[in-house]
Amino acid sequence: MMEQENKEPDKSTQEQEKVSVEAVEEDFVASAQKIAKELKEGLAERVKILEREERLIARQEVLRQLGGGSLAGQAPVKPAVETAKEYADRVLSGKIK
Repeated sequence: MMEQENKEPDKSTQEQEKVSVEAVEEDFVASAQKIAKELKEGLAERVKILEREERLIARQEVLRQLGGGSLAGQAPVKPAVETAKEYADRVLSGKIK
């Protein structure tokens, strides 16, 4: 008789194991959903950052093209004309050696 009792699992034990497994599965699902939500939020933020970066790069390109890096179309800068008296004063004051 003892052998028959050992072969048949107790119904309450099976139910407890089933409840335990269901609880673990629910925790796992909840955890996976939380991680998925965080990933979606992170990806959305990354998309915003990439869009902003693209706008900044485009703006830099435009500024580089229009930035006046070449002399084309610009009036030449005339050096300041120094009179003989100003030159003499500068030499005598010791600013020119």
